[in-house]
Amino acid sequence: MRFCRAACVALALALALIASLSAIAAPASARSSSPKRDAADYNQSGSDKYAQGDLAGAVADYSQAIKLDPKLANAYYNRGLAHYDQGNLTDAIADYDQAIRLNPRDEDAYVNRAMAKEDNNDHDGAIADENVALQLDPRDPYAYNNRGWAYYRKGDLDAAITDYNLAIKLNPQMSQPYNDRGVAERDQGNVDQAIADYTRAIALNPKDDQAYYNRAIARDDKGDPDGALADDDQAINLDPKYADAFVSRAEVKSEKEDWDGAIADFNAALTLDPKNSAAYNERGLAWYHKGDADSALADYNHALDVDPRNANAYNNRGNLERALGQLTEAMNDYNQALLLDGKSDSAYNDRGTLRQAQDDLAGATADYLMAAQLNGKNAEAFSNLSSVEIARENWQGAIAYADKAIAIDASFSQAFNNRGVAKFNRGDEGGALADYDQALQLDPNDEHAYNNRGLVLQARGDLDGALADFDLAIQIDPQFSQAQHNRAWAKWRDGDVLGALTDLF
Repeated sequence: MRFCRAACVALALALALIASLSAIAAPASARSSSPKRDAADYNQSGSDKYAQGDLAGAVADYSQAIKLDPKLANAYYNRGLAHYDQGNLTDAIADYDQAIRLNPRDEDAYVNRAMAKEDNNDHDGAIADENVALQLDPRDPYAYNNRGWAYYRKGDLDAAITDYNLAIKLNPQMSQPYNDRGVAERDQGNVDQAIADYTRAIALNPKDDQAYYNRAIARDDKGDPDGALADDDQAINLDPKYADAFVSRAEVKSEKEDWDGAIADFNAALTLDPKNSAAYNERGLAWYHKGDADSALADYNHALDVDPRNANAYNNRGNLERALGQLTEAMNDYNQALLLDGKSDSAYNDRGTLRQAQDDLAGATADYLMAAQLNGKNAEAFSNLSSVEIARENWQGAIAYADKAIAIDASFSQAFNNRGVAKFNRGDEGGALADYDQALQLDPNDEHAYNNRGLVLQARGDLDGALADFDLAIQIDPQFSQAQHNRAWAKWRDGDVLGALTDLF
């Protein structure tokens, strides 16, 4: 997300032409001896090699230039560029140090040293260098944009946006500040403004794969998965090796429950970036939803092998272990997830689910409350608090928590089901029936809502309706013993003694 200043290089083609002309008609004795090369010559040949992508050769020639003339500031600067492109940040910074010592007014050296420091996570050092560069040239939009990126990495979003604004004011046709400002705005929750900035960056530079990728993420935030997929497609078309774009597209496909498509994209991302812990973790979730527990577990383990501090992978592995009945292992993983990320509302909520299953209602309540405190929009945490109050037979408290969950997410079927249970136990059969109907409209495969609605219908004397609902609950989950018991009682009341005994035994 930053701009680099290129070294001034001569055209290799022109040099070759001059060399060939000088060789014409030269006597044999002249051709057999080569003139002695000076520092400027090595510096120039280094720049030629740099322009051709021969970084090692460029470094060698710049080094020779410096050996011949230790005060040639431009050779240090140029070698710093080559070291930076090689990923040798320490050597790059050392060379920029020398270039600045020899030429303290070289703005480009400060700008490029700032970039190297930023890549080395020295945010304050980068900002200090950009400050000097802007003192030397207060109208340099690149320095403002780069300083904005350093502020962003430091976590000062307001200062970052201020610098991006200045860069845009100085050069409204420069696309990068729009893209970078969009990133900061999205982090501040201004998703619409972020999308507008990404769109402007794309208009200025239609080949900006990064802007398409960023807009895809923002569009997904806005609930526009199709728009997100289109932008991820474009980012990948522009750069078929863009691993993060494959991950982004895979995540959107997962949201659309296209598990096979998601896994294919995660595979592509991991081929390009085998050390991507997040991609292993997310692919594990896709395998989990496909019902392949072994593949899911293998991916969570891979994620943790690559990054032992991946809290999400611990949490997801805990969920899988809980589903497999490995409760001790699940609890250990939830605890580790929270040790690594004490602000993970998901981990608190999931650990609370395990504690509730173990009849530790106090522990479950504490975890659900912490999840809700960390994320006031965690509808599942409020719904789970409702279920705890149902277990305590605190019907009014259960309704209050379910109301909060529904206010946050009116499509959360479990909250309607919980509220229906509480209403039914308070004697509000009509309210309970309405909530169960809504739960089943949102999730037609909710066996618990069918079972609970069957109880209401049975209480109202509608045995045929009750039996139909119990049948549907058992059809969805043939091992649902409570529904089988309820159906047996309904059959008994309907005079079907044999059918009742069959359900019971």
